[in-house]
This record gives sequence, structure tokens and C-alpha cells, in this order.
Amino acid sequence: MPDLPEIPPARAIDAAALPAWRIDTGALRRALDGGPAHAWQVEVVEETGSTNADLMQACRQAPWDDEAARVRVAYRQTAGRGRQGRPWQGQAGLTFSVAMPLALAPARLSGLSLAVGLAVAQALEDCDAACGPRVGLKWPNDLQIDGRKLAGILIESVPAGPQRLWAVIGIGLNLVRDARMEAALGRDLAGVAETMAAFDAQRDPTRILGAVLNRLAGMRAVFLEQGFAPLAPAWSSRDAFRNEPVRLLHDGQVLAEGLARGVDSDGHLLLETADGLQRITSGEVSLRGAGA
Repeated sequence: MPDLPEIPPARAIDAAALPAWRIDTGALRRALDGGPAHAWQVEVVEETGSTNADLMQACRQAPWDDEAARVRVAYRQTAGRGRQGRPWQGQAGLTFSVAMPLALAPARLSGLSLAVGLAVAQALEDCDAACGPRVGLKWPNDLQIDGRKLAGILIESVPAGPQRLWAVIGIGLNLVRDARMEAALGRDLAGVAETMAAFDAQRDPTRILGAVLNRLAGMRAVFLEQGFAPLAPAWSSRDAFRNEPVRLLHDGQVLAEGLARGVDSDGHLLLETADGLQRITSGEVSLRGAGA
């Protein structure tokens, strides 16, 4: 295969300079009607504190239904989590949560964050094949481009009885690099626009959301039956740190160092250390490249 042409780095911009975009609910419903997420309920709001918190509360009050997945999209979150408490601006990012019913015990959720990340990466490739070779997965819950964060995932759960729970999956996906967010975080970010041949701010957020929801619904069916194991090879093919030296941190303290050797069938990180191969569960551990 010939080498792909080098793509110049995208310039960070001020999100306020983007043309205003909105989810086209009619186009979204048409995208879902023919796909695995056809029965999912989608709500779009201008602003909320946290879409995850909203759905957590709704799940505590909702009767159990195996097929009653619910989606909440917000153009702005004022108390979003997973981003150091900073609000997300809808112009630069697509932020939403999915309340996914799973007839599983909590112990069987191992690998779910990896499965969600894989579904998002596959959805981006569904929208534009050029996204395929550029989007990498970072264990356990991030997507990135060239070492820059593209998306993050936060999963919480609400018990709903024996062998039943709601997995509330929060996703923040950068559509463009936002200069203000980069300044706030003190690091470079990535955006979907730099992976797509011709990003359309009016049309593509809806296309991307529809593709992600359909991929998530397809992933759910597999995960319910077999867990993460059948998804592990596809995740590994996009592993951004496979065979790279890495450090594992907790609250800024280095817990372990070694070579990342991929993941096992349960989604545990395989870390080759001086003491041998270790299996690392996600918990509150963060993975960094050895030089980061």
C-alpha cells in the first residue's frame, strides 16, 4: 500500500467563528429508522448541567425495558464531568449521553468503555473512510489523532434489579480544534474536521451522531451476548499505544511503567514490566506515553 500523503496539522480556531450548527432531528430520525438504533429515543436540548446526570436521574425513575435506550444531546453543558469540570461549547464539540439498558451483572461490564470507543471510531469511518487510518484508540476511554485527544468517554451505571442495569455513557467528541478549550486545558486537541475530506458544519454533526448511535446499538447486541472478547481484535487494530513504552498514573503519581502489549479479552491492559506481564483494570488509572 502506498504511503498516505501527509496531512498538514489543523489550525485551532475560536468556536465562536464557526457557523452555527444544529442537529437536524428529521435527518437523524431517517438515519436511525433503517439501523440498529431505530427504537432509540433522542432528545436535543440547548443547555443542561450534565447529560449524564440527567439520564442517571431519569434511569432511577424509569421502569425497566430491554429496548428503551434513551439519548440526550446538549449544545452546552455547564457542569459536565470528565473534562475537569469545564463546560463544553456546542459549536466545537458534539456532547451527548446514552442510557443503555443491559441485562448484565456489574462484573460483566469489563471492557465496555473500550467497546464504546471502538464504536465511535467505526462510526467516524462510516461517515468518511479517510477517518479510518487517522483515528486511534487510547486505553481505556479516549480517541485521539497524532497523540491529541479527539474524544472522551465517561460511563456510569444505575442498578435496576438482579442482572439488570442502565449503563449511562457520556461522549464528548471534538468536531474542530477549539483555541479556547486548548488554552483552558493547556494542551493540543484534535477535531473530526481534520480527518474528513470536506467537513460540513451544517450537515456532518447530524450524520456523525446517527452513525455513532447505530454503531453503539450494534455493539450493544454483541456485548450482551459475548462481552468484549469478539471486539478485542478490532480494538487492537486501532490501539494507539501498542508496543510503546507507557506510564500508568493515579492522581499524578506513577504506579507502573512498561511496554503496552495490547488488551486481553476482558479489556484489561497488558503491561510488560520488569516483573513480567501484568493485567491492569481501568479504575482511575490514566495511561501516558513514557515521554509525556
